[in-house]
Amino acid sequence: MPEYIVWLYQYIEYFPVAAFIALILAAVNVPISEDLVIITGAIICSENKSMLIPALAAIYSAVVIGDFICYRLGILIRRGTIKTRFIVWLFSSKNIEKIRYFINKYGIFTFIVCRFIPFGVRNTLFFSSGFIGLKLKRFALYDIPAATISVSTLFFLSYRFGEIIKKPLKVVGIILFVAVLSAVILIIIRIIRQWKQSHNKTTINSNEEKK
Repeated sequence: MPEYIVWLYQYIEYFPVAAFIALILAAVNVPISEDLVIITGAIICSENKSMLIPALAAIYSAVVIGDFICYRLGILIRRGTIKTRFIVWLFSSKNIEKIRYFINKYGIFTFIVCRFIPFGVRNTLFFSSGFIGLKLKRFALYDIPAATISVSTLFFLSYRFGEIIKKPLKVVGIILFVAVLSAVILIIIRIIRQWKQSHNKTTINSNEEKK
């Protein structure tokens, strides 16, 4: 059994809460793997059947709430309520236009397919939906069934075949840790660079005004 799951067993009763918080953070682009949280929950539940309902409920509700948070963020950015270059950098206009095209052409199938694609594709879809002005009812009609399909599929496959995937998960866990650490470092560097650029511009403008 992967070491991180052994450690989790010491705090098994808190897993639903931890999973909920982790998935909400993932929705705002904190580098946490939604798939890894779901797979971990399924493996824990396969060993501890009493955790099945609370863990699955926490995971599913956090996934859906997280989708709506990201969607709402897109709306706020579009309206100018929130202004940040960092968010714009995360979600490029090119990707947003691609999402607009796929949503208009394929509708709910775009959501179903994108929900199975990690590495930021999901969040780009939800953010773009809000940014392009997709109606809330239409977003809910597309997102909730897609989330139900993706979460239940990944969860119950992992639940059923938990014994098979436990060993590779140890390797995956190490890879993900390195990837997450690298992503955090890159984000911090990006934020520092933007702050320095903004600070330098402010200093230059201030010096020009004094002259």
